[in-house]
Formats: sequence, structure tokens, C-alpha cells
Amino acid sequence: MGESAMPSLSYMLPKREITKLLEEKRYAELSGMSLSNRKILSVLISLTYDKKTIICWRAIEAIGLLTKEIAKTNPELVRNTIGRLLWMIRDESGGIGWSSPEILGEIVRNNHGLFSDIAPIIVSFLDEEKLRAGVLWAIGRIGGVEPELVKHSIPLVIPYLSDPDPILRGLALWSLTKMSASGGPEAVGALKKLKGDNNRVTIYDMGKLNEKAIAELA
Repeated sequence: MGESAMPSLSYMLPKREITKLLEEKRYAELSGMSLSNRKILSVLISLTYDKKTIICWRAIEAIGLLTKEIAKTNPELVRNTIGRLLWMIRDESGGIGWSSPEILGEIVRNNHGLFSDIAPIIVSFLDEEKLRAGVLWAIGRIGGVEPELVKHSIPLVIPYLSDPDPILRGLALWSLTKMSASGGPEAVGALKKLKGDNNRVTIYDMGKLNEKAIAELA
């Protein structure tokens, strides 16, 4: 491989360092780095493609925390990042934007005063099958801190309590729990069934990938 084809060392070092900070949950140090290097957000986004890894989820969480600091002095940069993520979702090139709902959810969760207008846009992507799990997770994350922003989604979330896909059933239940929403009478039958649902789902929360039976969530 020729020298011109090698990735630059200046890019490789930050990515390696960022990954180590994510492994150790040293988000405060990442925040300090982001204020002096705008590329940090791009590097973090590049780490969000494999949702089976803890690094992916911590990168998603870190983006939200970093944008909270950045928005204090440069909200336009955060707005531009949101625009890029929305473009990635709509881009016809494939799955590059499949983590965008989760990232957008973390940005709104950490900046709900500035970017509340993005919450209904995230919810609207429930119509996209490949994005559905990420949207349900984002709804729960936002609902855990600012339920008013996503309470309109409750009637849209309830049908997924009966979805054939256990991941969607579990995430729907988890997101309603985060919103402290029972779903009303129409959800009662589905919730009763879920109390006997032993399918296991893995959900990122509290800095960890937690595997639980849906019955435990119910």
C-alpha cells in the first residue's frame, strides 16, 4: 500500500484516544477535547455503526453530552450536526444513518431547551422499519428527562407492545416506563401478556448494555 493511501497519523491517534476514553467512561475529558477540536464529533459518529459493542453506545451517549457543552457557545455547530444526521437518515446510499435516531435522541435529551423541535422529527421515523428500534430507544431516553416532548408518541408506541419482534416489544415497554406512561386502557392487555414474555432483549441504559427478559421489564 502506498504512503498516500495510509490514513494520517493525526487522525488515527485521536480515534484511538477517544475509544480508550469511552471504554473508561471519561466523558468530561472528551468534552474538553471537543471544545478545541470540532472533529471529535465526527470521530464519535464514526464509532456508532456496530450496536453490538459498548463503544458504539457510549459514543452515542458521549455525543449528547458533548453537544450540551458545545451548545453553550456554538449552538449553530450543534444544529449543523443535527442537519448532517438527518441527511444521513435520508441518504439513499444505505445504512450509514441507522444510528442517527439514537444520536439525535441524545442531543435532544441533553439540549431539550434548544432543540425541542427535533423530538417530533425523531418520532416520525417510527415509520421506517430499519430505524424503529433506535427511535423507540430515543423516545425513552428523551422521555426520561423531558416527557412532555414525546408524550404525543405514546399512542404510536403502544402497538409495538404486541409486535412479533421481541426487540421492539421490549423497547416499547422500556420507553413507556421511562416516560412513566402506562399507555392507558388500550395497553393493559398487551402489558399482561408481556408479564409472561421470557424473550430476552439487550438495552443500553445507565452506561451499560443490560440483557433482561421482557417479563422483567414488565
